[in-house]
Amino acid sequence: MSTDSKEGSVQTGATQLSLRDPVVISDVSYSFGVKRVLDHVSLKVAPGEIVCLLGASGSGKSTLLRIIAGLLPLQEGTVRIGGLKPAVPGDEPPPEIRNCGFVFQDHVLFPHLTVIDNVAFGLFRTSASERISRALDQLREVGLAEHAQRYPDTLSGGEQQRVALARALAPDPSVMLLDEAFANVDSALRRNLREDARLALRASGAPCIVVTHDPEEAMELADRIVVLQDGRVVQDDLPEAIWRNPKTQFVASLFCGTDAITGRAMEGKVETVFGTMEGVDVKMRDCQECLVIAHPESLHLEASSVDTVRVVDIRFLGDHYLVIVEASGERLRVISAVQPTFATGDSVSVSVEPEGVYVYPVDDNESH
Repeated sequence: MSTDSKEGSVQTGATQLSLRDPVVISDVSYSFGVKRVLDHVSLKVAPGEIVCLLGASGSGKSTLLRIIAGLLPLQEGTVRIGGLKPAVPGDEPPPEIRNCGFVFQDHVLFPHLTVIDNVAFGLFRTSASERISRALDQLREVGLAEHAQRYPDTLSGGEQQRVALARALAPDPSVMLLDEAFANVDSALRRNLREDARLALRASGAPCIVVTHDPEEAMELADRIVVLQDGRVVQDDLPEAIWRNPKTQFVASLFCGTDAITGRAMEGKVETVFGTMEGVDVKMRDCQECLVIAHPESLHLEASSVDTVRVVDIRFLGDHYLVIVEASGERLRVISAVQPTFATGDSVSVSVEPEGVYVYPVDDNESH
């Protein structure tokens, strides 16, 4: 077996396997004027790995993607893509040689070209027959081979986004970058599109970074989730780990889909207006004020004669019921798999499954 480091390939008999390199972002910071939007962000994405950048609007997710692609200048830190020399401030490989596949929220297809010609557009360095063959292969990956001769305006929004994904994958990119790529797709089609996109991205073998503000999308797509808050990485973890052990109040709020309630730590318990929560992981001194966030599935309600907690709303959401309860001006969201036996306005008691309840000091959002 011979290795050619210049071409980035390994020759094994008649088969040539493309060698992939990780994307490495080291200590990257960026400011728009006096506003700091990225603050010493470091990240490594392995070949074939899908990493989701998750956070609220303005957290720096899209800015980081544009710096990786070379669409924004690097102000601080280094970025390394494939076999290129590391990008440093003032000495960066230009965007056109970075070989980044980029899928935006707006797919921006060429309306005058057929689907297959859109996908083949970036393959100008190959022969005509190879362009068509590779474009058709990518259309098969996203389930659109039968639409090859159609025009973009005859496709649905989800189908157009599949074409955009195939077009980005066709040139065999060194890294795939997706910026809110599924946000404009109808919700009924979004899950299928995510599943097909994940399979196509994994099959490409390229490191992949996906920007999203949707925790559900991150869970469905990602091998790893990186949560950004105010330009800083607050948690970088596997989806299951980040779901079960959110390290900050912000991360817990994202994945629980609910606001915090106030409490007070007392001898390994937490006293709240909804009652005492026992068995939860309390790592703070007694009598310290705290914030409590719970997965709605970890809360259980029973009818009660004590007029402290009242049901303010009940909604049927297909495979479950959402119940909103209120006490002393604070609210909890509770998900029930079965139809509640109580009605709006009734009094209830709240019990918890401790492993789904997270407690944070009021004055420290960075520790759990």
